[in-house]
Amino acid sequence: MQVIYVAFAASFLVVALVSCKPALDENLCPVNTRPSRQTVMLLDTSDPLTPKHQAELERLVADLQQPKSEDFYVAPGQALVVYRLAADWQNLMPVIEVCNPGDRPDDWNWKKGLTQGKVFALHNWKRFEDRIKKLYPDESAKTMRLSPILENLGVIVPRHAPSKRSPSAGGADQVHLILFSDLLQHSDLLSHYGAYPKANTLPTIPKLRELITDLTHVKVSLFRLERSKYSRWQTRDHYYWWTHLVRAFKGEVRWQESL
Repeated sequence: MQVIYVAFAASFLVVALVSCKPALDENLCPVNTRPSRQTVMLLDTSDPLTPKHQAELERLVADLQQPKSEDFYVAPGQALVVYRLAADWQNLMPVIEVCNPGDRPDDWNWKKGLTQGKVFALHNWKRFEDRIKKLYPDESAKTMRLSPILENLGVIVPRHAPSKRSPSAGGADQVHLILFSDLLQHSDLLSHYGAYPKANTLPTIPKLRELITDLTHVKVSLFRLERSKYSRWQTRDHYYWWTHLVRAFKGEVRWQESL
């Protein structure tokens, strides 16, 4: 009888403690609470990813989930939002929108597992990982005629970045924007396949002003996907064009790398 009572008490304790934890919505984000930070990725699949780029994407995805990766880790309560580059940017919607639901419970000891509800935590982490798997592109995807990177950013950034007029915007590390792309802008307004203006002159060119995006309070990581067929245009100057562009748009370059 005593054993049954202890088991019942332990079960009641688990239910009580778990019920005290913040409720999560369908995206595993705390209900009625804005994520403390958002990692927003624009994944460029205007050309199929090479095996090397696929491996680099897998490494980045692992970093998003690992506390040891301070630059890219999406911590508990923080959000990951992923978009795929679209020619129809006016109707652009995320392919992934999810929050880290809490510490990964794999290594919890029995006491922490009992008091914090390991079964529930494992279930939520499985949902988190399953959602992230949607990030990987369809390998059969066809090459797109256009690559309107700046137009896509013009839709994405205002959705997630705090306005520079917002009183809460001073927390400067609220949005981390990741571009995983060959970074070859190509649209009717501006193309990198040929001559193009310096990045810091875009605000002075009337016809290009609609390509300007306010990156105030946004930290930006740039991963340029090197492609041999585009080596003519993926020059050193092109690499740093994006550095200058982020700064011209009042953002901060957090990470920059060629892959």
